[in-house]
Amino acid sequence: MLRNYIIIGIRNLAKHGLYSLVNIVGMSMGIAFFALLFLIVKYELSFDNNHVDSKRTYRIVEVIDSQDIGERSASVPIALGPTINDLYPNYVESTVRFFNHQVYSHMIFANGKQYNEPSLYFTDKDFFKIFDFPLVRGKKSNSLSDPQSVIITTTIAKKYFGEEDPLGKKILYDNQYYLTVTGVVDKSKIPTHLDFELLVSFSTLLITNKNIMKGDLWQWNPCWTYVQLKEGVRPEELEADFDILLQDETKFPEHLRDYVQLYLQPIEEIHLYSDLDYEMSHNGDYMYIYIFSAIALLVLIIASINFMNLSAVRYSTRVREVGIRKAIGADQFEIIIQFLVEASILSVLSMFGALVFMELLFPYLYQILGDNTIEIKQIDSRTLSLLIGGSGIFVGALSSFYPMYYLSGFKPIDGLQVTRMLGVKQKKFRTWSVIIQFVIAMFLLFSTYVARKQLNLLKEADVGFNIKNIVVVPLGEVRYSMEQFKEIKKSFLSVDGVESVSGMDEVLGVLVQTFPFEFKKDNINMPSSFYSGLRIRNDFFNVFDFNLVAGDFIENDQQCDHGEVMINEAMVSYLGYKKPDEIIGKSFYNRAGEHVVKGVLQDFHYEPFHKEIEPFLIVKNDTRLWKSFNVKYMVLRLDNIRNWERIEGQLSIKWSQHIPYTLMDSFLLRDKVEASYQKEERLAKVSLIFSIIGVIIANLGLFGLASFITVQKNKEIAIRKALGMENLEAMLFISKEFFLLVGSACFIAWPLSYLAMKLWLENFPQQTTIDINAYIFSGGVTLCLTFLTVSYHVIKAGLKNPVADLKSSN
Repeated sequence: MLRNYIIIGIRNLAKHGLYSLVNIVGMSMGIAFFALLFLIVKYELSFDNNHVDSKRTYRIVEVIDSQDIGERSASVPIALGPTINDLYPNYVESTVRFFNHQVYSHMIFANGKQYNEPSLYFTDKDFFKIFDFPLVRGKKSNSLSDPQSVIITTTIAKKYFGEEDPLGKKILYDNQYYLTVTGVVDKSKIPTHLDFELLVSFSTLLITNKNIMKGDLWQWNPCWTYVQLKEGVRPEELEADFDILLQDETKFPEHLRDYVQLYLQPIEEIHLYSDLDYEMSHNGDYMYIYIFSAIALLVLIIASINFMNLSAVRYSTRVREVGIRKAIGADQFEIIIQFLVEASILSVLSMFGALVFMELLFPYLYQILGDNTIEIKQIDSRTLSLLIGGSGIFVGALSSFYPMYYLSGFKPIDGLQVTRMLGVKQKKFRTWSVIIQFVIAMFLLFSTYVARKQLNLLKEADVGFNIKNIVVVPLGEVRYSMEQFKEIKKSFLSVDGVESVSGMDEVLGVLVQTFPFEFKKDNINMPSSFYSGLRIRNDFFNVFDFNLVAGDFIENDQQCDHGEVMINEAMVSYLGYKKPDEIIGKSFYNRAGEHVVKGVLQDFHYEPFHKEIEPFLIVKNDTRLWKSFNVKYMVLRLDNIRNWERIEGQLSIKWSQHIPYTLMDSFLLRDKVEASYQKEERLAKVSLIFSIIGVIIANLGLFGLASFITVQKNKEIAIRKALGMENLEAMLFISKEFFLLVGSACFIAWPLSYLAMKLWLENFPQQTTIDINAYIFSGGVTLCLTFLTVSYHVIKAGLKNPVADLKSSN
C-alpha cells in the first residue's frame, strides 16, 4: 500500500511540475539559510565552553572608579595571580596569566625567515590545568615548565616548519633569546577568546626582562589572569575576601587602594557579554545572537508559509479526486496518508536540495560574512542531521496541515462538485499567509537599510580629528630608545609624501589608557581621578587636525619646569568650569609633578562611537617626566594615502637601515578604526543577504500562487472581456489583488520595523535617523519584485483569447 502511495505521490508531483519545483527550491533555500545562521549562532555560543572545568574558570577583572571616572580592565597587575594562589588555597585550584609586553607584535626568526607575531604571550606552567586545548605534540605536564620553552599552534608549526616535526626546534625571539618548541597545540576547532599563536613559559621573562618582577607590580595592570576555583566554591566567596587583599598596604599603592575593585568574570560569558577595556581580542555581542536567531527563524517561517501556501493551492485543485476516492470507499485516514506521503517526498527532496545549497554556496557566504571558521566538513553528522532533518520534517508537517484537516474531511458529494475550489475561509488563509510573508520580507529589507545607514554613520562620521591620511607604525622594542626614535623619524621625513611624524602610546580612535591625576581648583586639590588620556611626542598636533577652542597647542621641546597637557571640552565641564578659557593655566598633578593646561580641544572620539565622550587629556612625553618606552607607536601623516604602496616600500628600506633585524609593521589608522565596527558590519551583511533570500523565497511562492489565481479567474476574465473589458483593464484587474497584499503588508511591516530598529539604535551614543528612504526602499523593492514576479502570468491571462475559457467546463 505504501508503495502505491509513493508512486501516486511522485506522479502528482510530476504532473504539477511548476508547483513542485517552486516548492522544493523555496523550501531548500529556507532550510539551507536557516542552517547557515543556526551554525553561526551555535559557534558563537560555544566560545570557551569546551574546557572540562569551564564552569569553575573565571577571569579576574579590575575596576578603577573615582568620581565616576576610571577604567574597567580585562587585565590586572602582574603579581595578582600568584598572590591569589598563595592567599586563598581553600578557594583556588590554579591561576594562569597571559602577558605580551603590551606591544603590537614580537620579532621571531625561524627556519631562516623573519616574522612579526602579534599573538605571542608569556603564560604560566599551569596553562593546561585550566585550558583543555588538544596538544598534538609534546606533553602537557612539562611543556611550559622550563625557561625559554614555547608552545606553538598547528598554524604556526606549518608556517615556520612546513611538514617537518617542530618538536625540539629552536626559534629566535627578540633577536636575542632562543626558544625551544616543546609542544604543538591545535586550537583551530576550539572557539575561544584567547587570541594566542605562541605561548612562551612565564619563567622566560626572568631572562628576557630581569626587572619584570621588581617594578611597580600593583599599579601596572598588563596581565590577563584566570583562576580556577575548587569544586563547590562559589565566586562570591572569593570576591568577598578580595577586600582584605585590596586593603593590604604592601599591595596596591595608596592612591589606588580606595578606588579598586576586583571581580570574577565567568570565562564562558567573556565572548558575548564582555566589553571591557584592554580585551585580549574582539568579542561578540549577545544582542546579535538574538538578532541572528530571529532572522534565521523569520527566513524559515517565510519558507514554511511559502511551502504550505503552494501545497494548499495544489491540493485544492484535487477536490474532485478526493470526492471520487471517497465515493469508491476510501476513508479519511487513507486520504491523510496519501497527502502525508506526498509532503514527505517534497520534504526529502528539499532536504537534499538544502545540502546542495550548503555545499555550493556556504563557502562564498562565509567569506562575505568574514567568518571562515565553520565548514560543512567540520559539522558533525548528528548536528547536520538534526538541523536539516528537523527543519524539513517541521515544514513538511506544516504543509500537510491543510489537506489533512480540510480536504480529507470533504463529503463525497461536495468533492464531486467540480466547481468547488477555495472557499472564503481558505481565501482568507491564503491572503494572510502571503501578507505575513511580505511583512517579514519588508521587515528584513527595512532593517538592512537602517543597519547599513548606521554602519556608514559610524565609519564616515567626523571623529573630531584627521584619520584619512594617517599611517601607524608599531615600534616594538624601538620604543625603549629616544635617540633611535628621533633617528627613524628624521629618516621617515626624508621620504617624499611624508608630511609629518610623531609618536603616541596607544592608537588614537581605537584604544587609550587611563592615568591618575589630581586637579587643583581654587587652591584646593580635588580627589585623584583616573582619566582617559594619551601620551604623545613632538609634532603630534601637526599630524592630527584637532579643533582648538581655547589656549594653544603644546609646543615642541619647550624648556620649562613643569609638564603641559591638552584637555577636551568634556573635561572642562567635568571640573566645573563654564568656559574653556577659564581652565587655561590651571594644573593637574601626579607622581611626575605638575602639568599645566595649555589648551582645550573640541570634543573628539578618542575611542569608537560605541562609547560616550568622557574627560580626556593629552600629555607630552617629556623625557624628564616620562620614560621613553611609554610611546609605542610612530604616527605619520601622508600627503595622499593613494601613494601609500610606494611610500611603504621606501619606509621599510629606511627602517631596515636603523633596525636590520626587525621587519617594519604598519597599518592605516582609518582601517583600524573601521575594524572596531566589525559586529555592525557583520549584522549589515547578514541582514542584506537574508533579506534578499527572504524576498526571493516569498516571490517564488508568489510566482506559483499567481499561476493558480490566474487560472482560477480565467472564466471570470473571459466573461468580462466578452462584455467589453480591454486587455489592459484585464491585467489591472488580475494584478490588483497582489498589490493590495503588498500594500497591506506595508502598513503592518513599517511600524514594527520602525520600533525594532529604534530599539536597536539605542545601543549607540550617536544614532542615525530613520528617514523616508527606509520606507521607500523596503516597500519599493517588494513592490517592484512583486510586479516582476506576477507580470508573466498577468500578461498571459490578460492577452488570452476568452473563447477557450468560455468553452471550458472547469
